[in-house]
Order: sequence, then C-alpha cells, then structure tokens
Amino acid sequence: MRFYKYLLFLMLGIFFTASDIDFGVEKLFYSLPGTKRSDVEEVSWSDFNRVQKYLHDEDKRVSPLFKMKPYFEPTVYFWFLVYTEFESSQIIFHDRTNLRLIYKVLDFSALYDKGLPRFTVYSLQEKLSEEKLLTLKDDLEHLTRNPYSLEQRSKTIYRMIKYAGATLPVARGPRIEFFKKLRTNIRTQTGQANFIKQGIVRAMPYQHFIRDFLTEKKLPREIFAIPFLESSFNPIAESKVSALGVWQFMPLIASFYVPKRTIHVDYRSNVGVASVAASYLMSENFQIMKSWDLAVTAYNSGTRHLLKSKRRLASQDIDLEKIIRHSDSEHFGFASKNFFSEFLALTRVLAYKEELYDDLHAHDRSDVDDGLRFFLTKCSFRLNKVLEGDILDDVSFHNNQLQDLSREYPRGLIVTAKSSLPKNKFVELTISQMATRKPKDWAVFLKNQSCSTR
Repeated sequence: MRFYKYLLFLMLGIFFTASDIDFGVEKLFYSLPGTKRSDVEEVSWSDFNRVQKYLHDEDKRVSPLFKMKPYFEPTVYFWFLVYTEFESSQIIFHDRTNLRLIYKVLDFSALYDKGLPRFTVYSLQEKLSEEKLLTLKDDLEHLTRNPYSLEQRSKTIYRMIKYAGATLPVARGPRIEFFKKLRTNIRTQTGQANFIKQGIVRAMPYQHFIRDFLTEKKLPREIFAIPFLESSFNPIAESKVSALGVWQFMPLIASFYVPKRTIHVDYRSNVGVASVAASYLMSENFQIMKSWDLAVTAYNSGTRHLLKSKRRLASQDIDLEKIIRHSDSEHFGFASKNFFSEFLALTRVLAYKEELYDDLHAHDRSDVDDGLRFFLTKCSFRLNKVLEGDILDDVSFHNNQLQDLSREYPRGLIVTAKSSLPKNKFVELTISQMATRKPKDWAVFLKNQSCSTR
C-alpha cells in the first residue's frame, strides 16, 4: 500500500513540473541535443557607408530610370543587407516603419551545423528568437516607464535610435509614446543571401533571353530583378495562395497571358514562357501607371489600389513616395510599401553580383551562354518518342510545366530548349513574333503548319 502511495505522489510531481513553464516542459525542451544558448550569437553588419557605392551605383551599372531617391535610402539599405549579408540561418530584429533601426541580428549557424532534423532546428530557432524578442520588448517597456533611463541596456537602444536617424522627443509624454510605439513596431526578418545566390546560379541559363526579350518589348532590363524578389528565381516555387513559378503568377492573372492550365500542363512554371508573360504584364502596368516606381509596385499590389490612391490624393504630381506617406489602406501594407525598395536593392545586387558573391560560376552548364529557343508542336505526340539523348535532357531541364515526357501532349504545346528541335515536328518562334502576341495566342503561328509522320 505504501508503494502505491509513493507512486501516486511521484506521478503527481511529474504532472505538475511538466506543465510548469519554468520547470518541467521547458527544462526537458532545453535538454534536447542542440539547445544550448551557445547555438545562437549576435552578429554585426555593414554600416551604410560601406555599401553606399552599391546602393548609389557609383559605376553606373543600373539604368537612370531606377536612381535611388533619398526617401528610399533606409529601406533599400536594409533589403540590400538582407540579400547580401544575412543568410537564412540569421534573424534580423528591426523596426517595421524605420528599417534603418536594426536592433540585433541573431545567427543560428551553429545550430544548423549540428545535423538535427529540419523541423527540430526551426522549432529551436523560433524558441530562442522568441526569448530574445521578449528581452528586447522588456528593454523598450523599461524605457516606456523610465524614458530617461541611463542603464546600459537603455544606452544601447539610444545609440541604435540615433544611428537610425530617428528623432527622439524631448518632452516626457511624447517620449513615452515614442517608446511605446517602438515596442509594438518590432518585426523579424529572415536573411536571404544564400537564397539569392542560389537564384542567380539558377537564372544563368535564362538571363540572356530574358534581358533580350525585355529589350525587344522596350522595357528596362532591370525588370529582371522581379523574379528574384518574388521567388529567388525558383521555377517550382509555390506560395500558400497558389502563386507559382519564378514570377509567382496567380492563376487568374496568368490566364490573361498564357494558355489555359490543365492537370498536366501549367506554363507558370516554365521560366521562358512566364518571363514573356511577365514582360507583357509589366508593359501594361507602365502604360496604366505612367511611372516605373508605380509600375513595379503594381506587380505586387495591382494597379487598382494604386490608381485609387492617386485619385484620392487628387494631384497630377503623384509618385510612390507620396502614396506611401499618405496610404493607410489595408491593401497597401508592409509588403506593398517595401516592394519597390526591395526591387531597387536587387537591381544593385544583380549589377554587382560578381563582387558580392563568391563562386557564382562553379557549376555553370555548358549552354549557359546560349539563347533560349521557343517551339510549338505541330501535332500530338510523346516527346520521348521524337526526342532522345542530350536533346531530351535539354527539354526536360527547361520545361518544368511538363511533369511526364512519356505522355502524349496535344498540338500547340509550347516547348523551350537550348537545342534545335526537329522541324518536321516543331515550329520555332522568333523573338519578334513573341513580342507581338501573348503566349496564350501563339497557336496562331501554327496556321498552315502540318505535322509530318516521317
């Protein structure tokens, strides 16, 4: 009987300590492999002076159409660091409104190097980040209560605020409100430098065609930065809201530019076809918005909300800066307000990529400098029956929209390749033809084309 009594007390003790946030579950959590505090460290970052030669494009590699105005400097600086200096194993704590105000950067590289399961690493990273976030909020709460505090942690925050160029109110009341707003304005951002570098390597087989086609459509070649912003140039990237491909086309928008998707073919994941479609979309955006800052932003937020903002401000001299300063629309949130700054940062990243990233050409394909070619099938057939060897591999590599090359596809299928495909089975499109009609209308080029069975 006494044994059962002790067993009952032991089980109750385990139950209560396991549910105690300061003891049971938390202690068990931190006893897992890879959960030491040494697995996260704070790191420094480049100040504005060290990167301004890129931001201000001192070598004139970026079109004057995208010269950076002073208003965008702090945000472009922030995103430039995200894309070139901070990797996905690092988390940035910053102010949502003043992106120049970076509180700290946490580096979890040591945690990633332990070879733990990815879910475990993400969970630990999230947990340790939350602890640092709470500490930062406590420091700002302390300053809300004691706005003239001279403690060391307060001095550190004052120094960051001064570096960020923020104006600190003198009067006690406004100063209290200032720190209260800072506390609620903290945001975290994951670094993307490794993703962008990988994207630059993935883009190399397509970069010549995309830039040539943009020129054919009389568009700035800097538009090439958008797929890096949208997907880090990942052809199979798919968002939670069903955007797909390097240009992250939504199904409805894509339907205006590319052939109707089927269960077997979705051209949004074909880099070449989607790039042609995006060129048409950007051309239309510029015709509607009349300026490149608004046309680029419209790629993210659409033209309707920007036009509505222009009408509300009722002025002929409206640019993106004025819209951002005066917009409180729920349709123009953090992502939309920062889209153009991210774009400007990436135009600089791509212009100076050889200086910013090492070993970009370590795994170049032999055909990286060849132009991308576009073909239409003249009749229905299985691609693996009419193509073979290196040519079939070439088609497989450049056509993510085709999941199975052994199935029969109908006449008019768009195929991209670096190789020359058989003229009796395919008709090749010229860049000038593609510049006159959207991909969804390319079937017209099959007129008077017959398929040979030989």
